[in-house]
Amino acid sequence: MAEDEQEKELMAALQQLIIGYGNYDPPRLRKDGDIVIPLDAILKKNREAHRNFAEAFSQLMSDDLGPKRSSTWVK
Repeated sequence: MAEDEQEKELMAALQQLIIGYGNYDPPRLRKDGDIVIPLDAILKKNREAHRNFAEAFSQLMSDDLGPKRSSTWVK
């Protein structure tokens, strides 16, 4: 089987597979030969927003702990 035929068949199979997964956009073949199956843009933005919120909250909580105690033991 020729490389072009195999590539076309693979892309068709992936497109058929992706139909069952609504969170993903159709696969694309990049110029370098890699196949990319991107996550839906809206889901991607929501995940990023949740991650940013979690990081900000985590930073807020760690800053709220007050001064750190020395780890050296004094007798």
